[in-house]
Amino acid sequence: MFEEITDPSARVRALCDYGCRVDVDPTIPPKRYFRSGLEMLRMATVYLEEGNLESAFVLYSKFVSLFVEKLPKHPDYKASTKAERDVNKKKVQMVFPKAEAIKKKLIAIYSEQEKIRQKQELEQAAVLASKREQMKAEEEERKREEEMRRQDEERRKIEKEQEMLQEQETELQRLKDREQARVYEQMADADRRMQEEAAAAVAALSIASQIPPHNASPSGPSMPSRELKPPFANAVPVLPPSVDRSSKPSDHFTSSGALTGNKHGLRGVSIPGEIVVKFLNIALPNTSRNIETCGILCGRMRQNAFLISHLIIPQQTGTPDSCTTSKEEAVFDYQDNHDLITLGWIHTHPSQTAFLSSVDLHTHCSYQLMLPEAVAIVCAPQYQETGYFHLTDAGLDVVSKCRQSGFHPHQKEPPLFDTCPHVELSQSASITIVDLRN
Repeated sequence: MFEEITDPSARVRALCDYGCRVDVDPTIPPKRYFRSGLEMLRMATVYLEEGNLESAFVLYSKFVSLFVEKLPKHPDYKASTKAERDVNKKKVQMVFPKAEAIKKKLIAIYSEQEKIRQKQELEQAAVLASKREQMKAEEEERKREEEMRRQDEERRKIEKEQEMLQEQETELQRLKDREQARVYEQMADADRRMQEEAAAAVAALSIASQIPPHNASPSGPSMPSRELKPPFANAVPVLPPSVDRSSKPSDHFTSSGALTGNKHGLRGVSIPGEIVVKFLNIALPNTSRNIETCGILCGRMRQNAFLISHLIIPQQTGTPDSCTTSKEEAVFDYQDNHDLITLGWIHTHPSQTAFLSSVDLHTHCSYQLMLPEAVAIVCAPQYQETGYFHLTDAGLDVVSKCRQSGFHPHQKEPPLFDTCPHVELSQSASITIVDLRN
């Protein structure tokens, strides 16, 4: 408990404060608290035997607070017998050294736990630091590889551009060579035509000289113009394709960014499955006369859970809708002799259904105030119903403050009682019935 408190002494104080949170109901007689104190010590003994020092210390703290600070303020405390007060005083004196011894053990245990916690904390810090360094190194390596990939990609892009440029230059040179060859060919064709024309002119002169003149023109034959037009005057020059160096592709590598087993907190209560049948058989004579019968549920605690092992039928008187016990000392003597804890009660509704009446609510309130896990079993044989009830938080608050007696109305909402969430029936467990009426 209180694992969040790291200082050992402060953690023990928190346990003590938790145990001291106990209130006294002035409507419950001190005698009942004296009985509850005995059972509190029995449970503490079990916790000690099982090595549960924290729970034992809490109960001892509760016992001391109850009987040293709280119960003496009860309005009927001085009305209790001197023998009861003396016995209780001796038990308080016995509890003090036990609680102090447990306190020292707890401080030693908590101190060792704190050392282990601090060591684990340092180890965890070292592991985290190592992981951070590893992550940092991995991040740096990732960035380095990314930069290498970027540079490699940039290099490939430049090489590709250079390759494209070289291809363009090669193509341009090829086009230039082809154009030059075409020009040379045209020039050769022009020279050839000129030579042919010159030869033709010479031949014509020769023939003309051999023919007598006849109305010859005084002027000589016309000569072809030797001024040639440039063979490529009308040619359209072929220009190399332009290269837009501003259109270099962008980088496509991106950086990624890279905590009891029921909700009520109650200890479990195991009830032998045969208890109802056996109790109804004992109650049958009263049931046939429409008279209620009641019994006390007793048992022991083991491993922080309760087992009902005994059903004590006390001396009692009953009516169709009530049952009153007497000579409770006989019940207490049997419990003390057999080291039993009171875990609740059981009674019949001979002609009604299974529920808790207003009188039942007040009866069970005194049980549940002493032990939160206390169970009220109601058997309705006429309707073949059995209920396992406890007071809700609202029911405990309302009934503990109610000062009316007998049958009287209570509020219905929120519900004052409900089915026990912490009870389980055991078909393998047996029940011992002690009928003190005989």
